[in-house]
Amino acid sequence: MPDRDPRLLLVHAWLDDVLPGLFAAQGWGDVPPAKLLPASSDASFRRYFRWQSAQRTLIIMDAPPPQEDCRPFVHVQELMQAAGLPVPQIHAWDEAHGFMLLSDLGGQTAIERLDEAQPAAAHAWYLQAVDLLLDWQKASRPGVLPAYDDALLRRELQLFPDWYIARHRQVTLTDAQQATLAKA
Repeated sequence: MPDRDPRLLLVHAWLDDVLPGLFAAQGWGDVPPAKLLPASSDASFRRYFRWQSAQRTLIIMDAPPPQEDCRPFVHVQELMQAAGLPVPQIHAWDEAHGFMLLSDLGGQTAIERLDEAQPAAAHAWYLQAVDLLLDWQKASRPGVLPAYDDALLRRELQLFPDWYIARHRQVTLTDAQQATLAKA
C-alpha cells in the first residue's frame, strides 16, 4: 500500500514528474491511467515494479542508494547495448533517490515458456542464447569490468544461503549444513 511505504510514495511522485516528458519525447501522447504492480525482486535491496496501462508497460527499479549503487548496472547496460544485446532501455534515472525507469522486456521468463511435453521446441531458444552469450563474450574487453575472480565467485555463491535460504525460506542452517554447503 503506497501510504505505508515511504519509498513507494516517492516512486509515485517521481513518475508523476518523469512520465509526461517521456511520453511527449517518445510521441506516445498523454500519460494514460495505469497500475503499479510488483514485477520482481532479486538477491539485493532492489525491487521492481511494472507500470501498466492498456497501451504499454514500463519497469521501475527502486534501488535505495544507501544499499545499492546503480552505476554498475548502467555501465553494464551500456556495454551490452553497444554489443547489440537485447537489454532494457533506460528512459530515466534519478541517481540521488535510486529510481530508474526502464523499458519492459516482458513478464514471462524462458523457463515459464518451456513445455515439458515438448523439450525439443526450446532448441532454437538455446541456440539463440548461446549466440547472445558469444556476442557478449566477443564484445568484452580486458579491464572494462571487474575480474570474476575467486573472491567474487564466493560472494555470489553466498547469495544462496543469505538471500534464498535465510531470507526467503526463513531457514537457519545448522553448522553441519553450512559446512556441507561450503564444501560443495
